[in-house]
Amino acid sequence: MVLSIISIIVNVLIFVVMNLNLYTDRAVMSDGLEREWQRSPLESLNTADKTWLFYIQIIVSAISIITSILLLAGVKNNVVKTIQMISTAASVIVFVIIMVVATTTHPKY
Repeated sequence: MVLSIISIIVNVLIFVVMNLNLYTDRAVMSDGLEREWQRSPLESLNTADKTWLFYIQIIVSAISIITSILLLAGVKNNVVKTIQMISTAASVIVFVIIMVVATTTHPKY
């Protein structure tokens, strides 16, 4: 039961962090002025044309949340527990991959 609650909280936090403006881009414009932009990991994925990673994150998180809700509702099946643990771990792994890709993405202006 505790693992199910933690899984739901982790998946919600992942989507919150992916929408926060964590990165700053700086570019010198043609008139010589420097301009700064704030961007989120989702915007970085879009810039790198790797939005498919976000779709994988959505799918894995949805599976994790659904199985967690099933376990909280009283389903006592070892298969559901195994799927929940695997999907939660996969969700965290995909999130780490997304953050690495977002960090190494530098848009061209």
